[in-house]
Amino acid sequence: PLPRFPSPSPHLRNNPQTSSRTGRMSTAKGANGVVADRSGDMPQLGDLRKRIDTCDREIIRLLNERMKVCQMIGQAKGRMLAKEMKKDDVKLVNLNNSTKQVYRPVREKLVFDKVGSINASQPGPLTDVAVKAIYREVMSCSINLQQPTTIGYLGPLASTAHVAAVDRFGASMTYVAVDSVKKILKGVESGDLSYGVIPVSNSHAGMESNTLDELANTMMKVYAEIEIPAAFNLLAYVEKEKVKTVYGSQVLLSQCDLWLQKNLQGRDIVVCSSTEDACERCKKNQESSAVVGPALASDQFGIPKTDEHLENLQTISRFFVISQVCEPPSNEDKTFVMFSLRDAQGALFRALAAFKEEGVNLTNIESRPSGSKAWDYNFFVRMDGHEQDKEIKAALERLKKVCSYLRVLGSYPSNQRCS
Repeated sequence: PLPRFPSPSPHLRNNPQTSSRTGRMSTAKGANGVVADRSGDMPQLGDLRKRIDTCDREIIRLLNERMKVCQMIGQAKGRMLAKEMKKDDVKLVNLNNSTKQVYRPVREKLVFDKVGSINASQPGPLTDVAVKAIYREVMSCSINLQQPTTIGYLGPLASTAHVAAVDRFGASMTYVAVDSVKKILKGVESGDLSYGVIPVSNSHAGMESNTLDELANTMMKVYAEIEIPAAFNLLAYVEKEKVKTVYGSQVLLSQCDLWLQKNLQGRDIVVCSSTEDACERCKKNQESSAVVGPALASDQFGIPKTDEHLENLQTISRFFVISQVCEPPSNEDKTFVMFSLRDAQGALFRALAAFKEEGVNLTNIESRPSGSKAWDYNFFVRMDGHEQDKEIKAALERLKKVCSYLRVLGSYPSNQRCS
């Protein structure tokens, strides 16, 4: 059942104490102790704040109750695993990876859909985006209570991959900056990282070739995807007019050059190795400098935002969440496949025809040199559906006939953007 919060003030609803002739309230306390303003229509400010305090106490109580249930769920999972493994201590060290996953993208989508539906059914000012943002943090705390979770992301502090990771996993996780995609994949494989977040593509710049090459050389799986829109800000301790030097990474400065030319023309533009480097320089020169960076950089380094949306055009960046296993079907999935072809006439045509004949919709195809011999290529194909779907199973069986190598890199739920 839904929690019952204290009833709103009678001043905000039809109230039998209200005079039908004047519409004015008496000064007596209502049933909930709120005193009417003597002018008539609204409660006093202090009384409204007391109602806020009452709501906050109830919200905190219910959040703690929810977290206790999450801990009980984690304990129940542990008992199930112990029973499944017959309490064999050796086997328990290497638990079935599929049961270790406390972050479940399919479950996340169900929760978001549920709370969105609840919110839509109840009159109130909360938007669906606001509810999802709130529950992103509720679920982040819930997951970390069940099992401490470490997320590895590419790049230094406040990189775009860091932004994507926090967007998906929330503030309660432990985040680790890693300097290469290969090290992230190794970290997930060894168990040092619960999940990895790596860049895949950008709607303007295209695919990340290094990511594709590294995915070809690992048995780790694509577990989920994250899409975030470009959103860059000017960060500074002073007003924009006092800024003499602007710091930023090469990529971010180039994506915001039109705004900089229009609003900070003539200022010194200094290219830094990263947003982290730019922020550190700004902190040493607070009286006359600024940084181009994401909102996360403001949070991480304590530099205020002065202007938003500096980007030249709206681009979308896509990231993969890497795990040791795939997610089960969610009825709205994507599958990422890599294959190389036998050296035969028409092999690529027959490979693509396998998907057409089984009715599988391909959404992207890329090729990269395999590295095994000259002019040999790996093909990376993304398609709608899950590898367990009968259409994709049939297509992959056809594909095997013309391939020298074939591997499913992962099936995962279609992105549910939360930014």
